[in-house]
Amino acid sequence: MQTPVLAISEQARIVALQNTRLLDTDAEQRFDRLTHLAQLCIGTEIVLISLVDANRQWFKSKQGLDACETSRDISFCGHTILADDIFEVPDALLDSRFADNPLVVDAPHIRFYAGVPLVSHGQRIGTLCFIDSKPRHFSDKERQIVTEFAKSVEQEIEDRLQEHAHEQLVASEQMYRSVLEGTRIGTWQWNIQTGETVLNERWAEIMGYTLAELEPIAIETWLAMIHPDDLAYSDTALDNHLNGSTLFYDVESRMKHKDGHFVWVHDRGKIVSYSADGQPLMMYGTHADITEQKNSELALLQSRDQFKTLVANIPGMTYRCHHDEHWTMLYMSEHIYALSGYPASDFINNSLRSYVSIVHPDDRKALFEIIDKGVKSHSSWLLNFRILHKNGSVVWVEERGAAEYDRTGAVQYLDGFIMDVSKEKKLQDQLYKLTQQLPGVVYQYQSWPDGRSAFPYASDAIEDIYGVKPQEVLTDATNAFARIYPEDIAAVALSIEESAKHQTLWKQEYRVANKDNTLTWMSGSATPEKMPDGSTLWHGYIQDITQTKEHYLKLEKLNQQLNIAQKSLDLGSEQAQIGYWQASLKQGTLWWSPIIYQIFGFDSQDIVPSVTLFKSAVHPDDIDKVEKSEQQARVTGIHNVVHRIIRPNGEVRWVHELGQVAEDKDSDQVMIGSVQDVTERMQLQQIKDDFISTVSHELRTPLTSIYGALTLLQSGKLVTLPTKAEKLIEIASSNCKQLSRLINDLLDIEKLAAGKMLFEMKLSNVVPLLQRAINDHQPYADLHQITLALQLDKPIDEILLFVDEHRLLQILTNFLSNAVKFSPPSARVTLSATLMGDEIEIAVQDQGSGIPADFQGKIFERFSQADASSSKAKGGTGLGLALCKELIEAMNGSIGYRSEPDCGARFYIRLPISTES
Repeated sequence: MQTPVLAISEQARIVALQNTRLLDTDAEQRFDRLTHLAQLCIGTEIVLISLVDANRQWFKSKQGLDACETSRDISFCGHTILADDIFEVPDALLDSRFADNPLVVDAPHIRFYAGVPLVSHGQRIGTLCFIDSKPRHFSDKERQIVTEFAKSVEQEIEDRLQEHAHEQLVASEQMYRSVLEGTRIGTWQWNIQTGETVLNERWAEIMGYTLAELEPIAIETWLAMIHPDDLAYSDTALDNHLNGSTLFYDVESRMKHKDGHFVWVHDRGKIVSYSADGQPLMMYGTHADITEQKNSELALLQSRDQFKTLVANIPGMTYRCHHDEHWTMLYMSEHIYALSGYPASDFINNSLRSYVSIVHPDDRKALFEIIDKGVKSHSSWLLNFRILHKNGSVVWVEERGAAEYDRTGAVQYLDGFIMDVSKEKKLQDQLYKLTQQLPGVVYQYQSWPDGRSAFPYASDAIEDIYGVKPQEVLTDATNAFARIYPEDIAAVALSIEESAKHQTLWKQEYRVANKDNTLTWMSGSATPEKMPDGSTLWHGYIQDITQTKEHYLKLEKLNQQLNIAQKSLDLGSEQAQIGYWQASLKQGTLWWSPIIYQIFGFDSQDIVPSVTLFKSAVHPDDIDKVEKSEQQARVTGIHNVVHRIIRPNGEVRWVHELGQVAEDKDSDQVMIGSVQDVTERMQLQQIKDDFISTVSHELRTPLTSIYGALTLLQSGKLVTLPTKAEKLIEIASSNCKQLSRLINDLLDIEKLAAGKMLFEMKLSNVVPLLQRAINDHQPYADLHQITLALQLDKPIDEILLFVDEHRLLQILTNFLSNAVKFSPPSARVTLSATLMGDEIEIAVQDQGSGIPADFQGKIFERFSQADASSSKAKGGTGLGLALCKELIEAMNGSIGYRSEPDCGARFYIRLPISTES
């Protein structure tokens, strides 16, 4: 324990204290009222006016303490008077100067102390101190308030001295009136009729003169000295006395001193004789210097004004009332108008309304109960309740109050302080609602140098995080930390220590062990704040990130797999000579894999991939084909084109581009795909096409002759054949027709590939063509017991298509014959035409078994069939759909299909509507 040292001017300080005449005097309401009001405003358990004598500190006024004095060597106030500033100890147990002080370890168990020095005649004679059994620290606003209260106490000490001086002055006046001789009171005599005036030496002395200096003395002597502003008031008072209206002439006025300043004098006189005709003759009186009294009164008024200003500047309403059913107000500051809309005068003695009448009805019962409990237990109260404003609104207020008792213990008054907390209440409600909506916990965590920790504030969600309620960790955070997974506790503790040391943001991910032995991932972040007591207070937020963490761990695993897949893809790409690329259709950017440099013959060291670079490599004759495929990809989503490129060395190579359009997160259209060098394949294809073309032409002429001869034999015009021979001739004729169709299909495909196919494009109404297709296939459908149906959208009949009618019928013939061929008996095949924006979709739907999944990717390739048995069971060459694809694309259309197992297949073509429609 550290004993307070003596002040340098200790002797002068003791003299100043004794001159106040305060030591060992009775309690005075003027001081008790201030300490009581200070206690209500600041909310500490003890408030004292402590006067520090040579060996003790004696309490002139005390709130919350029974002792009258304590030894100076253990006093906190002994430290306070050593400086001019507020002396504050946030936590005495943590302060080496007071940790073992008897006033700390024993009653009154001081933990918090704040003292403001009280100054009189330039010396710090004592303190206004605030004491609590709980640690705390003053805000800037509280420091301002306690400083103003200390100034008020100093003013009351000064006023008390002035009042004592005034009382002595009054006593002196009474004594001097009785015994004029030997007194310090001036006297005067005035002959009202002649004007002759007699003054004594003291009268002249008060004015700074000697009687000799004032000679010749007359009434004009007095008139020359009185202050011009006081002359009319003096004349009126004199006239009132001369005409008998007043018993005495009694005037306080200012008179000019010899040195030039004005002194206050009190003149009191009376007519003592009258002339024979009844006129006032002689008048005697006294002349007293009351300058000091006037200055004291002025100082007292200034002190009262300061006190009123102090009360007016406190952000709330102060009151004193009776402890009755109406809380009848004896005093109420004008701040009640801001709270209620009514002036204070309405409430004084229940003039127009009682204070209870503006308290919300739902809050009155609770208020009476809490206040009655405080009165009975001689303790203060803290209330939050609602007031009904004159304008109909509701105002939330906070009240701090306590009762005053007489010597018998009976309640005299209730004193209190009320302030508007509506904004705070609204913010609290909003904050509470917000915290309730958050998926995690909003909290304050505090850690002290001695190892203690706590959560001064935590939202209810802390129970979801740590399984504890906010009140369970209010003063001790041990229960929360016990739930942290043991393997993570060291990292959490170290991160908190580093944040406190460097005052940096705390951020940590860790696991919490649940009661069911599962683990939950948490993510916490908080901003530290250094506190006056050396502790650190964090303001932060903790949330459950288990799902996010699991996704992250899965993503990390997938990234590892992706890296492996990427390496495998690069290896496969290099071995298969297939490159892959990604292009932005909106921004025009392009990226490709390293193998593409080899395919195009570019140097990877000098070349940066770009759309411009790619197009510059496309063979001039194939540019339109590539651009058409790209435009079609914007609609269909698929880019599929085989074309030629020219390498920098002039070599021409064939490549196959295959891509798909996708939307990225920024709404940009991105096409991803592959490119493969198919030069060798195209050369083989050309050889095959040349071979097929040669064979087709070489077979067509003899086949026509054979078919004609067989037809002639079948006619019976040349010879009548036996039945068995007719059967053989029929089989030969059928096979000849099948072979003829195959040759025609091969020739059509060869023409299309060579660009030699002629199309007779014209505007056509599609409805008659569809009906003709149905009619042409009806016998074939009847043979297989299949029903053909035609479905048309209503507007179709009014729409024209720019097509080759013969080629369109060729496509429909293929669709319908396939549908009939692959449908079971008694099934239905539907030919439909549907309007789809600026296109017409013509489709054939069957009820067959559908297209096998492993065959769907090859369905439009030449000589492709689902399995080997289909050609035997159903017939066909495998060229029909490939030919349909070539024909429809040549007419600016597109082809496609949809198929589900056991639900049949739907083949369709789409053609643009002519603008002339």
